[in-house]
Amino acid sequence: MFIRPDNWNTMSPLERRKARLDAWQNAPVQFASPEAEANYKERITRLRKAYDMEHPDRIIADVSMGAAEFALRRKGISGKDMVYNHEKLRGPLLEFHQEFQPDTAVGMLPYPGKVMDMLGYNTYIWGGQKLPDNMVIQAVEGEYMTADEYKDFAADPTNFWLKKYLPRVMPTLAPLAMLAEFPRVSENVDIIDMMVPFGLPPFQAMLRTMMEAGDELMRMLAVVGQTGGMIAGAGFPGMGMNIVKTPFDYLGDTLRGTKGILMDMYRHPKDLLAATEAYVPVLINAIVNASDRGNAPAAMYVLHKGADGFMSQAQFEKFYWPTWKQVMMALYEEGIICQLFIEGSYNTRLENLAQMPDKSLVCHFDKTDMRRAKEVLSDKFTIAGNVPASMMSTGTVDEVRAYCDDLVEMYQDAPGYIMAFGCSFEMTTAEKLRAFQDSVKK
Repeated sequence: MFIRPDNWNTMSPLERRKARLDAWQNAPVQFASPEAEANYKERITRLRKAYDMEHPDRIIADVSMGAAEFALRRKGISGKDMVYNHEKLRGPLLEFHQEFQPDTAVGMLPYPGKVMDMLGYNTYIWGGQKLPDNMVIQAVEGEYMTADEYKDFAADPTNFWLKKYLPRVMPTLAPLAMLAEFPRVSENVDIIDMMVPFGLPPFQAMLRTMMEAGDELMRMLAVVGQTGGMIAGAGFPGMGMNIVKTPFDYLGDTLRGTKGILMDMYRHPKDLLAATEAYVPVLINAIVNASDRGNAPAAMYVLHKGADGFMSQAQFEKFYWPTWKQVMMALYEEGIICQLFIEGSYNTRLENLAQMPDKSLVCHFDKTDMRRAKEVLSDKFTIAGNVPASMMSTGTVDEVRAYCDDLVEMYQDAPGYIMAFGCSFEMTTAEKLRAFQDSVKK
């Protein structure tokens, strides 16, 4: 947990940022050996310098985005195992770190399969459930908020999420719709409405299932946490991050679906804008609280519908960017780094990102023009990316080596560049992974 210094209220955003990074960098680790401790400190110092936009001794080759499935599948771990049998993942992950000696930790994929089964979760399907055992997980979009419910959402996003969205995507939680509106509980008679659901059999059955699911989750997290601790103890640091989205993406990915929200830009623009605005304070509060609880100095945005091919620049600046920027600015004020996993390309959005304050972002690019990204952003933000996942999957070793060499040459004079994959992939070869890593060590 992150403990705020006594003078927090007088600290500048960059001072708060430093405090969070210090807490992350100096978090206690039980090391396996003095050698592991020395390696950990060398690696985390290099990573910290990249985040602080200082020139480390060399560019970092970050395999954390992409190599996790390879580390497991090469040892015969199935997709079903990644969802249900987390204890099987420890050995292959530890072996991967010892063999490849990566600059950054490759963490376990914490898909809570048994918990999702217990809740009846229906916005994904996964291996061992509806997908074949060799596959991991796949999103299944649906329209879980109708267009005429925008006003309900904008009036109270938390209440909508609790009483309408969650029961729709997790049928086990359907009794949540029975709950009273808690903000009106102000007099003794209001206690009646508040407590009635807790006395009804369907609600009590839901609570029992949730408690059982909570117990199951704790067992899974114990395995995940112990494995992460062992990886760190072997000398490999990871960057603590919470996974978040923009207001528009939360609505589009989760409530309206891609088709629904893209049509809403034309059919219900005012309602859509009101909903994204209403979600801003909810998201800020949730992300800050999660960052404090987990001592996570960064929030990782998985960016979907703002990419070049999804909407025009005018639509981006009307529907997507303003509320996203509000949230990011609030996080900057709290000292939280926004790490942007920019899926697809942002060639037409770079000038928008450049509006953010110095050191507020880490821009991890997938298919964006890296030369233009350097030109526009490298004096303000840490840049990461963008070795193609397709090349790691189907390209040759020479193609990987040539692509990485070009990135190293391009960014060798830029502060804070991190070599990384454009996005995740399932399989590659050890030779291509070593070519990726070796490119930064010449």
